[in-house]
Amino acid sequence: MENNYKQSNAGQSISIVALVSGVLSIIVSFIPCFNVFAVLGGILSIVFSVIGLAEAKKANASTALPKISLVLGIITLLFAIVCLFLFGFVIALFAMWD
Repeated sequence: MENNYKQSNAGQSISIVALVSGVLSIIVSFIPCFNVFAVLGGILSIVFSVIGLAEAKKANASTALPKISLVLGIITLLFAIVCLFLFGFVIALFAMWD
């Protein structure tokens, strides 16, 4: 006998948005003048993945992708903040060198 139940995809689309936002934010965090946008992208990634996780749990669907995007969002946010302070420190050192 086959199981004809369709598995729910609740929360998957917004989790993909969170995943893409996290990946793009990691890439942008390497650019010194634009890494502030990486912090915003990391925050958006966390928010979207929490929403996707809530939708997936409510519909009893798979929570793997929302959890992955949540971890990526947290790593992105931490990495972007570290890069922001690092680039600011280097720029301040060059400004004091004159």
